[in-house]
Amino acid sequence: MTVQDAQIKEMIRQRWNRRADTFDRSPGHGIHTAREKDAWIALLKGVLGDKRLEILDVGTGTGVVALLLAELGHRVTGVDIAEQMVQKAREKAKKLNLAVEFRVGDAEVLPFKNNSFDVVINRHVVWSLPDPEKAMAEWKRVLRPGGKLIIIDSNWGRTAPLYKKVWRFFAQLLILLTERRNPWAGRGHRQMEKYLPMRQKKRPEADIEILRGLGFRVEVTKVDIPRWDTFLGYLKYGYFRGEEFLLMATNCPH
Repeated sequence: MTVQDAQIKEMIRQRWNRRADTFDRSPGHGIHTAREKDAWIALLKGVLGDKRLEILDVGTGTGVVALLLAELGHRVTGVDIAEQMVQKAREKAKKLNLAVEFRVGDAEVLPFKNNSFDVVINRHVVWSLPDPEKAMAEWKRVLRPGGKLIIIDSNWGRTAPLYKKVWRFFAQLLILLTERRNPWAGRGHRQMEKYLPMRQKKRPEADIEILRGLGFRVEVTKVDIPRWDTFLGYLKYGYFRGEEFLLMATNCPH
């Protein structure tokens, strides 16, 4: 790992440690309604089926997806580079009485043996990786033959549609006025985005290119999780709609 990559990772670690206490409050991070939770469960059941699986959640954050998977009966391990995020996830698992193992770890250098998991999943992680190809190769390493890699993310880098960027700007003004919180807090991470490849590329096309190069068979579907219950909520958070995708890559045996 280069000095530059190490510095970027340290910035990422610090950013998410700072966000640990407030992470779950943000739509798109935490789950805020029964309708939203039901939509996530339906999505996960649809791609994973009913069989009990060994699943690794990379970039688990406060464990939102990992805990849903545990509720569905899977054996789940969550890994995150930010130790404060991991601590929050452990606290939530204890409160919910769910047996999830949460560990501090680097998405690009996982502390697991080859062929350890049936599924590797991550949500809103790939955009923040200094070396996404290295990370995906590592995820392939820990997957069993025929296993699934699931990436849930969105196209919110330089190639995002202009109207979505404009909508997002005015939505943030509404958030400031109606929720009395600063949606621009923590934007210091913008300085590092030029070092993050997936912020510069159109997605999921860039993901697909990497994964096919690694020998995965790839399918992509749109994700439409409801994050609002009112028209005001739609004005503030509706810009997410249509931008999220679920990419499912099968680890094809040689």
